Amino acid sequence: MASDKNSHSNFRSEVREIANANASVEFKLVDLPLAYHFKLRDFSSQGMGILVKNDSKILNHLHVGDIYDMRYHPEQATVNPVSLRTEIIHISEPETGKYKGHFIVGLSIVK
Repeated sequence: MASDKNSHSNFRSEVREIANANASVEFKLVDLPLAYHFKLRDFSSQGMGILVKNDSKILNHLHVGDIYDMRYHPEQATVNPVSLRTEIIHISEPETGKYKGHFIVGLSIVK
């Protein structure tokens, strides 16, 4: 992954409760034919995000600062999704030994 992916602090909005144990997020990029569905992770007190395999084609299309309409599923994938504008705030490698072979894509709800 290119080194221009900078880490930034996540200025989390009030939607922190979305990242519960069964929460997920779904989104589709205009230039890709499939919708992507990822488990939401609460990586720290400052941010939620998703894990993306380092060889996933979607990484070539995600950039820090991009804003997408994402469908958040607070519980089960088919129950009460909520559409929210979401910004990619960082794409970074996890600490050594954690989530090997993945990148962390940090998300922030746009008000």
